[in-house]
Amino acid sequence: MSYGSGNFTGEEWIDTVRLSPELVISKQSIGVASTSTGLSPGEDGILGVGPVGLTSGTVSGVDTVPTVSDNLLSQGTISEEVLGVYYIPSPETSKNGKLTFGGYDETAIVGPVVYAPLTTTSPASTYWGVDLSISYGGTTILSSTAGIIDTGTSLVLIATGE
Repeated sequence: MSYGSGNFTGEEWIDTVRLSPELVISKQSIGVASTSTGLSPGEDGILGVGPVGLTSGTVSGVDTVPTVSDNLLSQGTISEEVLGVYYIPSPETSKNGKLTFGGYDETAIVGPVVYAPLTTTSPASTYWGVDLSISYGGTTILSSTAGIIDTGTSLVLIATGE
């Protein structure tokens, strides 16, 4: 399996995963790596929260593997396949970030939550992709493009042409 600039190989195991006392997933696929390259020291796992299509080809003989979010929804633990991600804005704080499966933490936001439809523009449509325009300092840089929402990177990547 490839992830960013790294990859790993190993075996698939099926087990019960407890993310919290309220978030228990039975029969969850877990990839147990035996080798890895290109990952940062200290990284000991990846929790994939992307679309299920990204699991295609990751397990021999299986089309796709249900993700944590897919199984939480299908097992009735959450009522919506929504993931709230809260980043702490400063390294000086002692608070932790937060993932909320099935919704979002209303105390961690200011203003209304606005949902954007997923894009059909490839390759962004392979991921959690959205259509957008990009402005900087009041100047429109790109009037129409597609981008992806990726919690696994701190980069902002902008298309090079229009």
